[in-house]
Amino acid sequence: MKFVVVDIETTGGRPDGNGITEIGIAHVEHRRIVHKWSSFVNPHKSIPYNIQMLTGISDDMVADAPTFAELIPELLNQLKGDVFVAHSVNFDYSFIDAAFRANGVSWRMPKLCTVKYSKAVFPEFGRYAFRANDVSWRMPKLCTVKYSKAVFPEFGRYSLSHLARTLQVENDNPHRALSDALCAAEVLIHCINADYDEKKLNDPKLGLLKRIQMPDHLPAAVYDALPKSHGVYEFLDAFGTPLYIGKANNIKSRITQHFSTQQGSTKYQRLMKECYNIKYTLLPNETLALIYEDHLIRQHWPPLNKAQKKQALKFGLYTFTNGKGELKWVIQKVIGSGALQRFGSYLAGQQWIAAYKTELQSEGLTLEEGLSLLKANQEQRMLLPLGTGALFIENGSIVGIYSGDDFLHNEQWVRENFTAVQPSPTINSIAMKMLDRNSDQVILL
Repeated sequence: MKFVVVDIETTGGRPDGNGITEIGIAHVEHRRIVHKWSSFVNPHKSIPYNIQMLTGISDDMVADAPTFAELIPELLNQLKGDVFVAHSVNFDYSFIDAAFRANGVSWRMPKLCTVKYSKAVFPEFGRYAFRANDVSWRMPKLCTVKYSKAVFPEFGRYSLSHLARTLQVENDNPHRALSDALCAAEVLIHCINADYDEKKLNDPKLGLLKRIQMPDHLPAAVYDALPKSHGVYEFLDAFGTPLYIGKANNIKSRITQHFSTQQGSTKYQRLMKECYNIKYTLLPNETLALIYEDHLIRQHWPPLNKAQKKQALKFGLYTFTNGKGELKWVIQKVIGSGALQRFGSYLAGQQWIAAYKTELQSEGLTLEEGLSLLKANQEQRMLLPLGTGALFIENGSIVGIYSGDDFLHNEQWVRENFTAVQPSPTINSIAMKMLDRNSDQVILL
């Protein structure tokens, strides 16, 4: 396996608004360093004084250096390998990824390799070539901080300087790209030597290797453009029909999990073969995402969604008057559509009745008055604000959602501008809980 160990120096701590000033790369194969390369990079901006003091790299030293765009052909060649390695890998990776993107190159976790060893170590990759006509290069990444923590838990501290001292690794020129890259490469070799049969490195539970497998027919640009926001996403087949629908607080992160975990599952294999596109709807919070996800699943019934195909709320609240003229409240399995409320379990229903009766007693109301109040509330048309966004509730069910905070308190406007959703037991249970918790915020229409 060929590890590409990378270190960079930059003008600041974040890719946005900052640039790379130096890149150092060391290749590790068969537990030894076999190649090294470095270059200054013109960042198109002045290097802050404190960073000049830290790295020793001045504006004059990079003034005549090639730009990142000019380095791309050589850099792509230098980055060829099986695993991208760095100390605190997300820092180096994010800067290089951002620089590639700025120059129109999508770079992240390629499906290498022609090397037989990588096929043996990563059999789940399935495909080992660049995509024709898709300028995208993707490789797994490995953080030497996390790897050294897994292999040497007794060290306690895992900065590159501390690891170098503890493992007796030389770093002749700290805070310079090539010297730090060579030091990190030596740390990596120590970790591999101490990691018997590389079990920790390849342990999926530890997740040291950040691998991702892209679907065969999904353009890299679609994945790269995914937002890191709340919302609902849909994996679409060649005909634009949903294969799977899900919700997420971070859409890109969640989809990355789909592409990198459970690689032996039927769902994963079908996504790899049948996913041609990804559609998403941004929503301001998790509540709206949950409701809209449930609505879309019931609208399309995607083949890879199974959880919602089972009705979760199997118990309902019913009332009757016995022979003595007494009003009785009972929980039983749902029959038809006559339940006043629905619950996921018999116990949940009984607890709700007990809490509601206690509330009625505290307000001096009878059970008959409580029943009339419950029915009247279910017949109401109301809005429930969510900070950002709102729910439209009618007859005790959520029938519409809105993602902004500029809605009018007018039924006709609500019906014309809210996104309609199909009522379901899951959605109705959300409405019931939110009304109980936020009754003082309800807006009657």
